[in-house]
Amino acid sequence: MVAKYSAPTADSSKAPVAIKNALNEEPVHAEFEHPELLSVYPDTKYDPIPVLPYEDRALKADPTFKNLLAGDVTVTHLAPKIGTELSGIQLHELTDAQKDELALLIAHRGVVFFRDQDITIDQQLDLGRYYGPLHIHQNLGHPEGHPEVVVVENSLAKSAALLKNQQYVPANEWHSDVSNERQPPSYTSFKLLTNPSVGGDTLWASGYEAYERLTPPMKALLEGLTAIHSSKARTGRHVRDHD
Repeated sequence: MVAKYSAPTADSSKAPVAIKNALNEEPVHAEFEHPELLSVYPDTKYDPIPVLPYEDRALKADPTFKNLLAGDVTVTHLAPKIGTELSGIQLHELTDAQKDELALLIAHRGVVFFRDQDITIDQQLDLGRYYGPLHIHQNLGHPEGHPEVVVVENSLAKSAALLKNQQYVPANEWHSDVSNERQPPSYTSFKLLTNPSVGGDTLWASGYEAYERLTPPMKALLEGLTAIHSSKARTGRHVRDHD
């Protein structure tokens, strides 16, 4: 027997289908706990992002990680090819040598996690500036006074809008941030402030390992292809000319 699935069509006369969690429970929404971080959308026009000279701090790192992993630091690898958790470190206290080694560790492991961080938003920005100029997401809102910050929040109003439109956004699934830029950011720093008791996972995958597992013919096929990375679907009427 072959099961057939018909994609839902837009019909404003029908109520949206409620989405339940993995335990078949109705979702519970709470008020956003950090109103000072709610996004604003100023009437600002940015110049095209220039291609800047770049110095990879990982190239200056000690490959033994003798500074970053000194003392009572605990290292836990979360998967064979990607993901490492470090405990016993406060990011806002890192020395320059430790920051360089962190860059190298990220290059090796793809993503590195730290729990129970006391870092403030300004300290987090300072850490990012150590590695280079900060990126401004030109078509998204940001907290007042912090254009380099993007806040990801799933408020009741936002969830209701998604349900009403039966909206599925492929860009919210597997993706690489702002790959349409001529010079995409090398690092992303993500701080979790509030998380649900069930679900709400953010997942990472290794594109390098995915490629290595392909068959030789598939690798050869992909190596002969080109792709256009565009921001038109997200920017809508705010599309700027990249030429």
